[in-house]
Amino acid sequence: MSTETSGDFGTICLGWWRGLTDPSIGRSRADLARLKRAGGAVDALAIRAVHDLNRKLAAAGHDMRAAPDRLALIAMVLAQVKEHTGPRLAQRMGQGDPKPLSEIRFDRLIRTRDLTKPEELAELATQLRRALAVVGQGANVARLAQDLRWWTDATRARWCFDYYGASQAAPETEQMSEESEA
Repeated sequence: MSTETSGDFGTICLGWWRGLTDPSIGRSRADLARLKRAGGAVDALAIRAVHDLNRKLAAAGHDMRAAPDRLALIAMVLAQVKEHTGPRLAQRMGQGDPKPLSEIRFDRLIRTRDLTKPEELAELATQLRRALAVVGQGANVARLAQDLRWWTDATRARWCFDYYGASQAAPETEQMSEESEA
């Protein structure tokens, strides 16, 4: 599949998240509650909302059926977000003194590498759920979805720069280079 698509992955995930977190939609509230409790990819994939997300992504050329664990991770983590904010999650985790997320917990999160292993994927989901809790459950939903889709060395390096407040000095990485590493 071509890397050129008709819709931005993060923007599509943001739209899906807004529908999922809309309190006026009863079915969405039930799916949101189930996603918040999902213990792993299979639990998440058994929820209609996750497949709604994939249908929206597939319509824009981002079909995630070949990476169901990644799709589940994105849905489970985004379900934990209560507020769409400007700053990226790693920036929020590293702001202030003391930092909301300790360096030890950040190190553990950032060292989760091989998302092809179910235990690593579950560990990353757990670490991100905890991180979101300590920053008031606010994150840039679109950027977080993109980062989870391409959880590569380049993404994790950018998170390190963001966490330590040096994002202006971070190396410029284009999405295309992240996609080629995935």
